[in-house]
Amino acid sequence: MSIKLLTTITTYLLIIFCELGDKTQVAVLLLTSRSPTKRWLIFLAGALALSLCVLVEISVGIKLAQYISAHLINKFAGGVFVLMGTLGLWKEINAHFLKQKDNVFMYEEAERSR
Repeated sequence: MSIKLLTTITTYLLIIFCELGDKTQVAVLLLTSRSPTKRWLIFLAGALALSLCVLVEISVGIKLAQYISAHLINKFAGGVFVLMGTLGLWKEINAHFLKQKDNVFMYEEAERSR
């Protein structure tokens, strides 16, 4: 077995194991709870979907690695991660302050109606 094939298979299995507890598993559990008679069919469909997603991820990653260095891909992924975290934090901070303003407004309205 060549080292490239062994690396591809190892990467594929590693991503499968890392993604098991992700949203696919939750979706499969929800669908299974709705129709317990089709439990195995739903499980196999979820497993097939996860396998195909990982296959696409690996194929794109291998092709992308031929044109862009791993160092540059890591920097880009890190930048996207920081950007998404900052946007999520900003959204939560804004929602918190808006909620506080709504609470103050509701308190003032309650005081006026007394």
